[in-house]
Amino acid sequence: MKPSKLTPFFYKNLTVFSIPLLFVFILRLVGFDGLYGQDSYEYLRYTNAIQAYFSNGVHPGNYFWPVLYPTLGSIVGFIFGTALALQLISCLSFSVACLYILKAIRLLYPKAPFRFFYVLLFATFCPFLLKMGILVMSDALALVFVVLSFYFFFKSYQKNTSLAPIFIFATCALMTRYASLFITFPIITYALYLIWKRKKFTQFIIASIVSMLVSIPFLTFQWGALFEATSNPFLKVWSVGNYFKMSFTTGDGTTSYTFPNLIYTLYVFFHPGFIFLGSVLSVIALKNYKSLFSFHQKILLTCSGLYILFLAGIPFQNPRILGLVFPLILIFLFPSFVKLMQLKRIKRFYIPIGIACVVLQLVFFTMTFKRIYERTIVEKELATMIKTYEGNTLYSFDVDLAMQGRGLNFEYKNMFLERYENFQVNDLILFDPARYEVQWKDKTPMQNWEFIDQNYSLKILETHPEGWKLYQIQDKK
Repeated sequence: MKPSKLTPFFYKNLTVFSIPLLFVFILRLVGFDGLYGQDSYEYLRYTNAIQAYFSNGVHPGNYFWPVLYPTLGSIVGFIFGTALALQLISCLSFSVACLYILKAIRLLYPKAPFRFFYVLLFATFCPFLLKMGILVMSDALALVFVVLSFYFFFKSYQKNTSLAPIFIFATCALMTRYASLFITFPIITYALYLIWKRKKFTQFIIASIVSMLVSIPFLTFQWGALFEATSNPFLKVWSVGNYFKMSFTTGDGTTSYTFPNLIYTLYVFFHPGFIFLGSVLSVIALKNYKSLFSFHQKILLTCSGLYILFLAGIPFQNPRILGLVFPLILIFLFPSFVKLMQLKRIKRFYIPIGIACVVLQLVFFTMTFKRIYERTIVEKELATMIKTYEGNTLYSFDVDLAMQGRGLNFEYKNMFLERYENFQVNDLILFDPARYEVQWKDKTPMQNWEFIDQNYSLKILETHPEGWKLYQIQDKK
């Protein structure tokens, strides 16, 4: 009898775990390798630097972000190559996160129906989360550590199991994304209370030792700038006033959004990129407000609320960062989904509705992934376009890290990092001024371009259909 009970769980777990891997496999067949935009190439650069450190002892330098993701990538990269290793870590992290979201719901609602269907639909096929699982970014790794922290917290609370995993996985999350502390801080605090109440000091000692081991890469590579995270320019301008703003001017230029920050951070409750039924489920949750007073629901709301209020004060909007808290919202809204599915008209057409919902999720994923895929293809085409000019000095912005990450040999000059005034004949500029004239007006990229355009004669060597041009400096005007 025992195998027959386990078999359905096994196949459901396998399905949830395997779908992200299938997506990565298919996308790699059509040319998508997970590298997209400046952040992913910066992770790749530092991963390569850490790998070189293991080989020759040359310190990779201080890093702006936590270093656990590139450190793991450098280790796995000895087997698969760093770029593929980083994407595999993201994919496997997302798969495990989906699996433990399902396990958490089973733990909290052991007799509830639709648990597998709910996780399959709104976690595995969640457009924004699925995107995390296919990109060379630290988001999915941080996500799985957050999910594991909460799973073991609820398991320890209900079954009196070890509290050590809570601290260990919360540390892993912090060493992957600093902002995760705002999500895990309440359960860390409560776990400390349980350590004292249960007199389980040995568990805390074990957790502290393992957490210190997890922190070794951070201490090794960041020793010269241990508190650099607190110098993040976005943290310095954090303000409650940003809750109500829609436009911001920062070091990354001027950006305008559709909604104020506070409304934007609530996207996790209703945006189709997260959960297209979220508005309906939220109304059901409010209607059955007494269910919100259970211990785990209060914990989920408290942790989600703390993180949401933190993000609302930062002067930018990015669903990548917001997605870190979505698994908590997903678990929180599950009872509402059960109530919705038990309506007679819906329950009667359970299978066709399920198929339609999966198709709808795939449509939403295609919409959010289209721009990423197109950007990756453009970066590959630009690399091919300028390859014959290797060996020269190349001034660029935005795509310079992509050119380096794809192995092109230039002396790179980033037009964002500083103002340049002395250019040499035959120097190259890869730039698209129309693309940046609004966001980067009066900022170093446009200032550098305007100086070049006004003071030097330029020859267009290559033109990309998306507007990028490779210029060569001929002489001074």
